[in-house]
Amino acid sequence: MVVEARDYQVTVADDLVRWRQGLAGRPDVDIRVYEADDHLFFPGAGPSTPAEYATPQHVDPAAVADIAHWLSHGRG
Repeated sequence: MVVEARDYQVTVADDLVRWRQGLAGRPDVDIRVYEADDHLFFPGAGPSTPAEYATPQHVDPAAVADIAHWLSHGRG
């Protein structure tokens, strides 16, 4: 499971806590939090806003690498 810490739509403070509780005891689940990323995996600083989505950006290379690794190893 990938989580963006700067996401204001699905938050670390509220939603991640529930996901961790719901997935507790599942050794097949790996949760990764990308501290600088917003909902679209765009890295930045400070709180993200809807206006940030309108600016073309590149997806966080670390998130891309982790997802590609997961896909290539058939987890899930």
